[in-house]
Amino acid sequence: MGFFGWYAIPPLMPVIKTQLGLTDSQVYNSDIASTASTILSRIAAGPLLDRFGPQAVQSAVLWFGAIPIVCAAFVNSSTSLVIVRFFIGLIGCVFVSSQYWTTITFARNVAGTANAITGGLGVSGIGFSFLVLPFVYEAMTSSGHVSEDLGWRITIALPAVLVVIMGTVIRFAVDSCPTGDFQELMNTKRKAEQFASVQTNISDCSSSLPMTQHHASEQPKTMSMLQSFKIVLTDTNVLVMIAQYAAAFGTELQLNNMGALYFYTQFTKEGCVPTNSTLCYLLSKTSAATVASSFGLMNIFSRALGGLASDAVSRRLGMQGRQCVQFTLMCILGVFVITLGQLESLGACITFYILVAIAAQATGGSTYGIVPYLNEQHTGTVNGLVGAGGNLGGVIYGLIFRTTDEYSSGLLYTGIMILACALLTPLLRLSHLEKNQERTTTLQSPSDTFKKPHSTECIGEQPCD
Repeated sequence: MGFFGWYAIPPLMPVIKTQLGLTDSQVYNSDIASTASTILSRIAAGPLLDRFGPQAVQSAVLWFGAIPIVCAAFVNSSTSLVIVRFFIGLIGCVFVSSQYWTTITFARNVAGTANAITGGLGVSGIGFSFLVLPFVYEAMTSSGHVSEDLGWRITIALPAVLVVIMGTVIRFAVDSCPTGDFQELMNTKRKAEQFASVQTNISDCSSSLPMTQHHASEQPKTMSMLQSFKIVLTDTNVLVMIAQYAAAFGTELQLNNMGALYFYTQFTKEGCVPTNSTLCYLLSKTSAATVASSFGLMNIFSRALGGLASDAVSRRLGMQGRQCVQFTLMCILGVFVITLGQLESLGACITFYILVAIAAQATGGSTYGIVPYLNEQHTGTVNGLVGAGGNLGGVIYGLIFRTTDEYSSGLLYTGIMILACALLTPLLRLSHLEKNQERTTTLQSPSDTFKKPHSTECIGEQPCD
């Protein structure tokens, strides 16, 4: 639902562009603003998740995210559109809280599958926004009682209601952690650690006072946000994952942003001469948005395919298998994107548009099959930074398309960057994580995989039941 609200504007961009008199550059500026703000919210979301838990963070984001969505109905210029889309983009961090929630709920040996399914269903909200909102707009304006300008404004405001409802359901109707309330568990864990430290001090008093003083100084301390970022960002594995997710998810964001306008403006009727009453476009605005919806809707299954492939190959080849899946999917994605830019017929472009969607989303699923293994102590921070990397890629691609004259050139440069990021895969050093994966697999029988999730928030060494 968060992504449905985040992408309330792009499906109606052909209408908005006409009604507000926007240029192509102004449209790209609004796309970039919407993507860039999510970088900030995803980075901030990581440490907040580690401290407050996914339930509190996700519900708050949805509630506050509804405000700028409503405000979008009142924009009247390119500047106000950019500002509103910037604040709407903050809601994109719901992806990080969703992946964090899944990570602490399910065992890491099925992390790829679990994260991919939840992530895929969540991101499919983009597809549903392209599929549903243009028809809502069409239904309101077709009778002539509602003007086109008023119609798109009412349509954009509707997702805000659904976002508020979902935030309320999350806050009051679900569990924040498999073993109970997240905050209570964290408090209990801290008390248990402090009690264990005190017990150690008492037992050591009889043998050595200096030892007692040494242990007393080792009280559990809450790590600051900056310390957490420093630890995570000095890990080469995390940096590679950020770059690769930027390449994959950035592609997804850019093609979603441009999809409706691309299919509406790029294909014209042969022999048709444009006039004031006839634009000669092959597809209507609603039809173009419907075709563009196919990209987001592929998330229903394609992201899960990447996670399933990562988990399946890892059972035979370990973490090296996950790397192989990641490299292969990224190479396929790069080739598909370059090919899409060279095509001219509508049918071929739709076909490769869908193939790019499947490859990009499967790569995202594969990425989050690796992420849960990177740093168990800073799960939220890692999830947030990798997720923010995806939006950074979207900003970079948005700038590329803004500075190129043709879609084909933008797609060519995008494909080259994807292939370059694929070559970073050998830099991953995951051999030290093999023991963690083997231990998790050994502890969990197939029938218990979804019954005993291994959470980073578990008390002591006990799995969350």
